[in-house]
Amino acid sequence: MELGRSYLLSGITCNEARHVIGIRLEEFVGDQFNNLNLSSLPSLDFLILSGTGISGTILDQIGSLTKLNHLDLSYNQLTGSIPYQIGSLTKFIHVDLSNNYGLTGSIPYQIGSLTKLTYLDLSVNQLNGSIPHQIGSLTKLTHLDLSNNYGRTGSIPYQIGSLTKLTYLNLSINYGLTGSIPYQISSLTKLTYLNLFVNYGLTGSIPYQIGSLTKLTSLDLSVNQLNGSIPHQICSLTKLTHLDFSQNQLSNCIPHQIGSTLNELNYLNLRGNQINGSIPLEIGCIKDLVFLYLDSNLISGEIPSQLKNLKRLQWLDLSYNQLSGKVPPFITHNCNWTIDLSSHDNLEPYTPPLCNGDEHKNISLRIKISLVVTPVFLTFVILGFVFACLWKKIKVQPESTTTIEIGDLFSIWDFDGRIAFLDIISATENFDIRYCIGVGGYGSVNRAQLPSGKVVAVKKLHRSEIEDPTYLTSFKNEV
Repeated sequence: MELGRSYLLSGITCNEARHVIGIRLEEFVGDQFNNLNLSSLPSLDFLILSGTGISGTILDQIGSLTKLNHLDLSYNQLTGSIPYQIGSLTKFIHVDLSNNYGLTGSIPYQIGSLTKLTYLDLSVNQLNGSIPHQIGSLTKLTHLDLSNNYGRTGSIPYQIGSLTKLTYLNLSINYGLTGSIPYQISSLTKLTYLNLFVNYGLTGSIPYQIGSLTKLTSLDLSVNQLNGSIPHQICSLTKLTHLDFSQNQLSNCIPHQIGSTLNELNYLNLRGNQINGSIPLEIGCIKDLVFLYLDSNLISGEIPSQLKNLKRLQWLDLSYNQLSGKVPPFITHNCNWTIDLSSHDNLEPYTPPLCNGDEHKNISLRIKISLVVTPVFLTFVILGFVFACLWKKIKVQPESTTTIEIGDLFSIWDFDGRIAFLDIISATENFDIRYCIGVGGYGSVNRAQLPSGKVVAVKKLHRSEIEDPTYLTSFKNEV
């Protein structure tokens, strides 16, 4: 069938000379990919085999496809390393090798030769080693995703500041990245998305130059070892809707300008730091705020009444701080809020009103306030809980069952997967949306803090995706 100046047959596109210039397949290919003689396709312009179940390695012959500008082998089962010959494909515009899970080795430094590249995605594999500094030569890149490569080491190269056309940068969940966030990142003034979540080894302070990224809508630097103050320049990022600095070692006060300038925020997470001072009154000005997490810090003072202006708020966690005074009545008047005020000995308890005549336990509002109780009452509570647990265990579990103590989840993984599962369910409150940190081509990634204190990323495959064999196979391979 003629299509303009080319012919299209079963996903194969040919030019008038009957040379194959494009392959775009959607049906299952499997290991037949290994039988493809790439060197016999010198005119190939695009090769798109995403989600076709191809396996094996990326052949060195790919270096002979010098006219290739679009390569998509994502969501497959490829293994082995990325051949260095890929550096010969200087006409590349789009490269996607993501979600293969089995690609290993380092990113070849020859990738710096692909100066026409605008899109590069190598995420969700097992690539290791450092990010080559030659990546700074890809000055036309608008999208760069190297996330979910657990063997990554080294620091973020400062040359990344040369990628001034980037709008999307994701280096999250690499675990081994170390060093500081290079201040040169401030040159990426077109960025709308920046994610460095779960690298553990990133240290130093948040560079104040980050205030130059005024087009950012999402900024996530959580679960690292960043220290120092939250730079007030962050308040220049007026288009932010998602801001997450949680699980670091940040200290000092929350800049009060956050409330008066970041008016489009709907997600603000500063939990698990060493932030002190009071809750800025100006936070009550963030009218679109839905999620507010300030728990597990050193925040003191009273809960500001200005929070009553957050009409869209659904989740408020102020637990494990040093708050004092009365709990404002407005906190308990909205039955759609989920609130955690636990572990505040100096907060005066407040009894929530009934909603629609229902009992407290049936309303959607959840308030946790630590109470100062007498030693006798506390003793009865503990004994009652112990006896209840023992009775339930006797009734439910067979005599042959061996009790396993929950501690470090990874130390018992091989012994009782049920406990591991229950810990994850508990840590994510049955995969509540609050714990969702990203949605990829399939499934969602959730953050879970386990009883041992470890923070892990957990991928959940949705029910509707289980019926798709491609998604299910990819999911099993990732496990």
